[in-house]
Amino acid sequence: MKNDYIFALDIGTRKIMGLVMQKSSSAYNILGSKMIEHSTRAMLDGQIHDVEAVASTIGEIKNILEESLDIKLESAAVAAAGRALKTARGSVYKKRTVLNEISREEVRALEIEAVQQAQYLLAQDELAAKEKNKYFCVGYSIISYHLEDQEIGSLVGQVANEVSVEVIATFLPRVVVDSLFSSLKRCGLEVYSLTLEPIAAISLAIPPEMRILNLALVDIGAGTSDIAIIKNNNIFAYAMVPQGGDKLTESIASRYLLDFNHAEEIKRLLNSREEVELVDILGNKSLVSSSEIKESMQEVSEQLIGNIAENILSLNQNVPDAVICVGGGSQAPDFTVLLADKLGIPKSRVGIRTPESSKLFNLETDYLKGPQGITPLGIAFYSFNRPPIPFVKVKVNERELALWNMGELTVGTALLSSGISLAAIYGRPGMGKTIEVNGELQVIKGGVGSPPQIKVNGETAFLESEIKEGDQIIFSPGKNGDDACITLLELIPLSGEYVFVNGEKIELQPQIKVNGSDYKIDKELPDRAKIEYQQLNRVDKIIKLAGLSEYYLSEQLYRYYLNGQKMFLKWIPVEVYINGIRARLNQTVAPASEITYSINKLRPVIRDILNDIGELNLQVKVNGETVILEDKGAVVEMDGQSVELDKEIDDGARIFIDKTRSNAILSDIFKVVEIEAGRLSSKLSMKVDGKAAGFTTPIANNSEIELIWE
Repeated sequence: MKNDYIFALDIGTRKIMGLVMQKSSSAYNILGSKMIEHSTRAMLDGQIHDVEAVASTIGEIKNILEESLDIKLESAAVAAAGRALKTARGSVYKKRTVLNEISREEVRALEIEAVQQAQYLLAQDELAAKEKNKYFCVGYSIISYHLEDQEIGSLVGQVANEVSVEVIATFLPRVVVDSLFSSLKRCGLEVYSLTLEPIAAISLAIPPEMRILNLALVDIGAGTSDIAIIKNNNIFAYAMVPQGGDKLTESIASRYLLDFNHAEEIKRLLNSREEVELVDILGNKSLVSSSEIKESMQEVSEQLIGNIAENILSLNQNVPDAVICVGGGSQAPDFTVLLADKLGIPKSRVGIRTPESSKLFNLETDYLKGPQGITPLGIAFYSFNRPPIPFVKVKVNERELALWNMGELTVGTALLSSGISLAAIYGRPGMGKTIEVNGELQVIKGGVGSPPQIKVNGETAFLESEIKEGDQIIFSPGKNGDDACITLLELIPLSGEYVFVNGEKIELQPQIKVNGSDYKIDKELPDRAKIEYQQLNRVDKIIKLAGLSEYYLSEQLYRYYLNGQKMFLKWIPVEVYINGIRARLNQTVAPASEITYSINKLRPVIRDILNDIGELNLQVKVNGETVILEDKGAVVEMDGQSVELDKEIDDGARIFIDKTRSNAILSDIFKVVEIEAGRLSSKLSMKVDGKAAGFTTPIANNSEIELIWE
């Protein structure tokens, strides 16, 4: 920043602290500072809920410092709490062709490339991809440098062919970062640098010479408790517990019916007074011992400390050598003692770190001397000792974005930072369908997805196009291809052939089943449909299409006994002719043929089995002339009853036909013998085989009958 000073802001859940720090050759000087508590709960759990209220407080601090120091503050170094924090590791390996000393700029370029790799890995993470929050990189720490495959403390000034770096990068939801940027913008402030609160705190609370130990840093604020693990000289991991000192304040307010601000005042007095005076929301005053209030906080305190301890053990995978606590919440009653108990380490190994221990500053204000001063001082200190990566501002679909200037910035980088998933940039191909047709698998492809439409400053651009400060990007994602859609009509074309059935023209469409059922030919087929079809050229299928019921086309098998012998009869009620010739139901029909059909008896009668026994006619002579009596030449019985030949056959019936006997009587001949009308008034006498007979006299085959008119 100008004039070698930095304006640092610690925007916390309970308060905002601002300070102006200047670096000289031998010290860091605090030119001025100001702390203002929120008048409302404008922030909860490290997240800005009321941008206007937070911006108003920042603006007030800015104005006070500008007036007292007679300077113009144009930008600020800030840090974000680890709310919904994500971490990802990234590494990069490079071969160098020029054997000169490695510069600090070259090392920074390696680090930035490793951060980009971590960002890419986070974007690919399945869980992160499903979450609605899109993440923004707020800082990174070096895990290791390697020189010719050997780990080394620093690459600057070294000479080597092969170098590599591994980093752990931290990411926060864009909603957290965007609200922070919006608050600064409303006060006329640019973002000079952005980091994570635990990173800023570590830079001051745990100097490099202490990082040979396995340490845990816990920054307990009002709304969140940030955790960082130090191993092997590097920051190993981060975590965040979405609880802080406000939970203790809320428990006091609930227990004693106090408003939040009064409960906060009481909490701060517990370590310095034996008794405190309470005034509840109804105006009732009471004097309560500090020990009683501490006891009422015990359950909530143990829950908070238990969550912190659980995260430390999970991240570190064992008990750390020591725990360093910073932040105002670390001064809660018995905090360090309870945390040591939860971790199972000696109480002497959990302590509170204050800025005075660093001996870097001459501090005059009380609020910067305690553990709550570590983070605001650390933000400025970190910005001095690790020059920030500048931001580049662009617009994506009219929305302004601040991007880390990590070397070459591209359209793809901007889209990723804007929360647009790279997986959704190109339109995906439409879903295809697999359909089985008569046992053969066919694949119906979906439509091809279209590419995205990208313009930078009104000109056509691509994902790899480079961008710069102030560029305006208009992006329209590619459209997905249409899903495959096909009907029977498209898959199985009609033949166009026809026949005539009882004079009606019938189109010879294929007979089709989809998944075993009938299906409309113009209806879309489902995926994995199983189609079976055959051309419609058989008699039975054609006349069924013409409207004949399936019932008449079904062949029935009748079993019966004829004169004691077991017999079978196949029966079909319909009779069919093709071009005048009797046809079978399974017979193939040529196009343009004339088909006629008629319904016969639904069930067979005894006459239909006469082919098995021959004719049953009776032949006699009447007055010397031969006369035939149809169906009278035998006695027919079914299941013990005398029946006519037109009697329907029952399945399993027992039929007896005795051709040695006749079932005719003399009167039967008058059905076939014509009597002259003039003789009807004469007297008739009758004889059978020379003997006088009456109308009921039985007659047999070859009987001679005489009819005499007197």
